[in-house]
Amino acid sequence: MIALIEQRPQLISLGMVLILTIALLWLIQRLMIRYGKRILALLSCVDFWLRGHIARLPLMIRLQQRYPAMFGFITKRFARGHFSGLILTVLTLLNVYILALFAGLVEDIVEADSIVTTDLFVSQHMSVLQDSSIVPAFVFITSLGSTPITCLIILLTAILCAVVRQPYILVGLLLSTIGSTAFTFLSKMVFQRSRPIDILLMEHTYSFPSGHATISIALYGFLAYMAIRFSQRFIRQVRILSLALLLCLLIGLSRIVLNEHYLSDVMGGFLVGTLWLTIAISMMEWLTARGKINWRVSWSKGQISLVWLGVIIVFVATFIYAYLYQFPLLG
Repeated sequence: MIALIEQRPQLISLGMVLILTIALLWLIQRLMIRYGKRILALLSCVDFWLRGHIARLPLMIRLQQRYPAMFGFITKRFARGHFSGLILTVLTLLNVYILALFAGLVEDIVEADSIVTTDLFVSQHMSVLQDSSIVPAFVFITSLGSTPITCLIILLTAILCAVVRQPYILVGLLLSTIGSTAFTFLSKMVFQRSRPIDILLMEHTYSFPSGHATISIALYGFLAYMAIRFSQRFIRQVRILSLALLLCLLIGLSRIVLNEHYLSDVMGGFLVGTLWLTIAISMMEWLTARGKINWRVSWSKGQISLVWLGVIIVFVATFIYAYLYQFPLLG
């Protein structure tokens, strides 16, 4: 065991990262299942108390009397029960925060800050794993974020939406995937960052941000949102969220392990994907508020079987794509 650690410290480090990530997600999932509803109820009570307390403050009363129009506008932005209120405010603030994080990451990369040193350090360590037996597994995982597989998933999702008669869901799906892809392409053209030297699967596009990391959040995150919205059970919703997070993290990690991208490329891709996912969710909630989408669909056994058939098709297609196209690139 000691000899293995001395010979392959990078492999041990990668294994520890995977174990800790899975353990952390499992712990968060258990805590959410056990205490999630209680925490949400407590937050609701605190929110109700704060609203009543703030409304009775003398300063708030004077502002309401002096600036009724402005006060009414602000009050509507934090009102609960409709999309243009608290929901839209939270989603907008989240998008602003994500953009700020992305801008900060870009600034660090452009100014060759400590993140660049970390990128080179991680890349050099991952290059040692090129002959490792774990490479095929990560090639399969990274194939889940490839263009042919994502197009197949979008097509299967479109068929499912047609079967359950909810076509407006495609608006959010296309907004999330096409919007994030276009944003990533333009970012690559602007920054023109070269990929790591010891790249395993030869790519001809620029490095920042990672397109696979972007689409993992934009596509699989949206699919998780769909599944959560269609599901009526809180425990199932938590498990879907945990599984989606694990899949996105694995796809991002695969880009680093295969030396396709630097760590900051993957971080940037996650931020871009989250940005467009949030925009897509905002659109979905708006369409839901207008009565265009009904999430309380009664799923028949045939429709559920169609979902599982789609999952099987995606995994088989991913294996075929990886075997016929990706593995030959390993040389």
